[in-house]
Amino acid sequence: MDETPKKKPSKNKKIRRTASNVIMICLAGIMLVSGWRVFTIMKNYQADRSVYNKISEQAGDAEDAIDFDALKKINPDVIGWLFYKDTIIDYPVVKGENNEMYLSMLFDRTWGGCGTLFADCVTKAPFRQFNTIVYGHHMKDGTMFACLKELRDPEYCEKNPKLELSTPEGKFDLEIWAFLNEPSDSNIYMTNIEDEEEKQKYLDLVEKLADYTTDVKVTTEDRLVMLSTCAYEFENARYIIACKMVPQD
Repeated sequence: MDETPKKKPSKNKKIRRTASNVIMICLAGIMLVSGWRVFTIMKNYQADRSVYNKISEQAGDAEDAIDFDALKKINPDVIGWLFYKDTIIDYPVVKGENNEMYLSMLFDRTWGGCGTLFADCVTKAPFRQFNTIVYGHHMKDGTMFACLKELRDPEYCEKNPKLELSTPEGKFDLEIWAFLNEPSDSNIYMTNIEDEEEKQKYLDLVEKLADYTTDVKVTTEDRLVMLSTCAYEFENARYIIACKMVPQD
């Protein structure tokens, strides 16, 4: 009996099969590249955390006393140490020559995507003048100033009303006065304010722009610390936490 001849695959089927194979190879390549990128990012996050864990051990207990002599041997730009109980914030604060260097430089002066908390470089007397602005990254792994987003909720602020700041001249409570969500070019980014009238105008501006304020009372005689980090509600948005410096007993 004659066998029925087999049909050869059509040209269109060959093209579809080839295209399908190419797509599968491309998808596999994309998955490998994406996986490698995620692995690299996570590895870098862990490396940055390790650096700060080591620095924290050298600095001592933030709730007790910070060893600024030890910190200055690592980085003479250090001006303070910021601590927020029950959060990741337990970091040194520096002041650099400009506002770019510490965006991607760790406290030990090695490269690191999380950078270092830093005061605005134009500040004449950080933590000793009327207003000091401190910048920090909003990292996706929750480090640096990422947890400040929780302060969008007034109830969270009520339960966590203050941070602690250590400086070479003493320890201070940073009582949270206001939460703001402002663009990066906001007029709130002013420092070196010396005139009494200008100080009052600045306080009025904070109250006007704030999403909310607390019961903390602030006057022109007080010192402020403004903590700033990136937000994502709109383009170039920033979370700003206005705090009053109060010396600890």
